[in-house]
Amino acid sequence: MKNTTSFKPFDKLVCSDNFMFAKIMEDADLCKKVLEVLLNIEIGELSYPETEKAIQSTPGARAIRLDVHTCDGMHEFDIEIQTTLYKDLRKRSRYYQSLMDVDYLLKGHRYSKLKENIVIFICLRDLFKKDLPVYTFENICRENNSIKLEDKTLKVFYNCSRWNKAETEGQRQLLKFLFTNRAENDLCRKLEEKEKKIKMTARAQKEYMDYCILRDSLERKGYKHGKKEGRTEANLETARNLLMENVPEDMIARCTGLPLEKVRELAEELKSFRNSPIYE
Repeated sequence: MKNTTSFKPFDKLVCSDNFMFAKIMEDADLCKKVLEVLLNIEIGELSYPETEKAIQSTPGARAIRLDVHTCDGMHEFDIEIQTTLYKDLRKRSRYYQSLMDVDYLLKGHRYSKLKENIVIFICLRDLFKKDLPVYTFENICRENNSIKLEDKTLKVFYNCSRWNKAETEGQRQLLKFLFTNRAENDLCRKLEEKEKKIKMTARAQKEYMDYCILRDSLERKGYKHGKKEGRTEANLETARNLLMENVPEDMIARCTGLPLEKVRELAEELKSFRNSPIYE
């Protein structure tokens, strides 16, 4: 079968590529600075940024996978970078935000303790076609726009192609860097330097190669865009096979779309089976 899937070579990845962006944002200090520039606010010390964080409200429900998830004492952030514009981004922002709240509440927190929930989509192009560099959405009263719901939710979409119209110099430079890959201020040069260091890491290169191979395999077998019927069971079977080959659990979760918790559950089942008397 002819392989129709193409992936950018590892040494050609830039900060605006999903894989590289997530790897760079694992650096909590850089992630904090990027968030402060984008949102033009001061934030506290971040928890360790989780990349490809899987959230599923209930067994059988549609899971989500957040590019970069992190939080401080007052805010919970999801940062998504989009090189391709999809029509469902608006509704995805709604679903992501709701499941982030569910995930927080299921850990035993009360409604009153919900943090400000901010979902960020960094798009290279203009999703809304209104020529703005930033589109910020919050819930307000239709009858009186001065009345805000104050439910502590915010959705922000960036249009990197209009970087020159951004409000602050920091935003202009950051959006320009993501759009052109030209670093012209201190933060962008730090992001560029981090990118270079990641490219020199054999572990990151191996992770990217595994990611591409597995994604290509899944797509060609129809697990990503195939029929919905039986897809979950197919992904479970794929995960079991990959576990038998000692593929890392987080990589399996990323490529099959299964929650990491489910992959770990399968790993435990496999371990128990291997330790049983009937396993040879």
